[in-house]
Amino acid sequence: MSSSIPKKPRRAIVFLSSFIGTALEQYDFLLYGTAAALVFNKLFFPTLDPLTGALAAIATYATGYVGRPLGSILCGYLGDRYGRKSILLATLIVMGVASTLIGLLPTYASAGIWAPTLLCLLRLIQGIALGGEQGGAILIAVENAPKAKRGLFGSWSSSGGMAGLVLSTLALSLTAKLPEADFLSWGWRLPFLFSMVLVVIGVIARTRLPESHEFEAAKQAGTVSKTPLRTLVRDHKKQILLASIARAGEIAWPINVLVFTTAYAVSQLKIGKPMILNAILIGACISMFGNTFFAALSDRIGYRRMYIIGSLCAAACVWPYFALINTAQPLLVGLAVAIALGVIHPMMYGPQGALFAGLFGTRVRYSGVGIAHQIGALVGGGITPVLSSLLLARSGGSPWMVAL
Repeated sequence: MSSSIPKKPRRAIVFLSSFIGTALEQYDFLLYGTAAALVFNKLFFPTLDPLTGALAAIATYATGYVGRPLGSILCGYLGDRYGRKSILLATLIVMGVASTLIGLLPTYASAGIWAPTLLCLLRLIQGIALGGEQGGAILIAVENAPKAKRGLFGSWSSSGGMAGLVLSTLALSLTAKLPEADFLSWGWRLPFLFSMVLVVIGVIARTRLPESHEFEAAKQAGTVSKTPLRTLVRDHKKQILLASIARAGEIAWPINVLVFTTAYAVSQLKIGKPMILNAILIGACISMFGNTFFAALSDRIGYRRMYIIGSLCAAACVWPYFALINTAQPLLVGLAVAIALGVIHPMMYGPQGALFAGLFGTRVRYSGVGIAHQIGALVGGGITPVLSSLLLARSGGSPWMVAL
């Protein structure tokens, strides 16, 4: 066996593989969230009153977060045992197929209870795919990064996630301009069907990606773990807990903006769908650069310090954010959404990849980062919009209990 250490791949290849692959998977996953807030309650839960229907649609959105820990466990084991690259290709393909099938689903009017049942099943599959994707996409960048730029490299996956948000929001913004009847009949399906085209692009990018530099070095040294999950649970309980808590706090912020604020602004404040979607689009565009900026800053001041600063800023801005939303003034609502997504969130999301990767060794890193990532996402992202909707209903339509 050769003892030479494998060379690191070119930066452009690592960037494209981490950024584009994550962008396409997040496009598919986040597209569902926006559609749940705007259309699924009418097509898949039409027998319920508008508020209850919106709650049911958002609950199916949370199903994806149930699947994410399952995906992180399965793909984490395989990624730590056999390598990162093949797992990342598989998750991309599975996500694309599930999203395309959502675009082909019959509605409740034609299939009855089978329509929401199949919708939940496909959403679960989406969650499994994304659960396996996120940890691997972070590692493929961080493990190929110079030591002084791990924050910057790790942010490419985060920025790709926001690019996916831009794509999904733009797709629904364009189709939402159709007459209401056309949008509900066939317009909402087009962004989901477009997923398969994007998957082909992602697969081409990832086939050019070499295996992770650090995993190949571990493989040559014979230090790859045969039981990564057992090793992780036995030796890294504290790291899993810390990363999960940090992830829950981070993801609750944008999910409340994307899911709860969209539903609240459209159904309660009667603000037009295109205006809200455009505000999300602007915030996500700013965030792509904000992630990179704050990640590069974290390489200088420390990943943990940058993350704490971002958490404190998010906590301080909760009340001002809801105060602006509750004015029902489109310009102020749009400003609040854009700042929340484009400035506050990147302070945490940018350095997150390098921070989490640094908590785990190469032998268990895919499992550790992925599982902690998804436990936090389940708590902060899956439960938050459902809880926010329940609080909104109990408070008679006022968002102040949600702010608390």
